[in-house]
Amino acid sequence: MVEHIPWVGEEYEAGIEGQRIAIVGYSHWMEEGEKDSDDCTLTVIRKVIGAEEKFDQIPFCVQIRNYFNFASHFDFWNRVLFFNCIPECIGTREEKYKTATPNQVERAKVRFLRIMQERLPQKVLVFTTKGWADLPPTLEDQKPSSRPPRLAAEFGGFEWGTYKTNGHTVMAYGLRHPLGAPGKLMRRAVQHILAMPLIEVP
Repeated sequence: MVEHIPWVGEEYEAGIEGQRIAIVGYSHWMEEGEKDSDDCTLTVIRKVIGAEEKFDQIPFCVQIRNYFNFASHFDFWNRVLFFNCIPECIGTREEKYKTATPNQVERAKVRFLRIMQERLPQKVLVFTTKGWADLPPTLEDQKPSSRPPRLAAEFGGFEWGTYKTNGHTVMAYGLRHPLGAPGKLMRRAVQHILAMPLIEVP
C-alpha cells in the first residue's frame, strides 16, 4: 500500500523565524499512466526546488512560498516539513478534486499523528478546508461544549487548535487552499500565525 513519505527540508530544525513549520495540503494527483509511489511528495518538491519545467510554477507551491515572504523555492521548502493529508494520490488529473474515501481518511488521521510525534513541528498550517475537517480532533475539539478557537476577526472562519504529543504542543491552523483564496488575506493570516507566541498546554 502506497504511503507518501513527508518532505523534511534540510533546514527544518532551524525553521522559519526560529519555529519548526509544517505545511499540509490535501492530495497529490497523477497524469494518466503514471504510477503512484511512496516517493511522490519527495519527487515533486525536489523538482520544485530544482526549478524543473512546469514544477517551479505549481500555483500551490508558489503562492504558499509567497505567503511566507520568500522569493526562492530552495530557501523556503528547505525550511519546512511538507505532506498532504491523503497518504496516496487521489487519482488522475480529471479526478484531482475528488474527496478521500473513508479508508483514506482513517489512514490520514493515523499518519498525521505519527508525523506529529516523529517530527514535532511547533506550528502546522493546513492549506485545505477538506483536509482540516478530516484531521484528528484537536484538544479543543474534545472538550464538551467547546468551539474551536478562531484567528483574529479579520480572518473570518479560520480556526486553530492544539495537539499534544511526547510532551510537546503542536499549534495547528485550518486555512483555505490557495486556489481561489485572496492572496493578501492569506499572506496576512500566515504572518499573523508566525507572530503568535508558542504555547505549551498541560
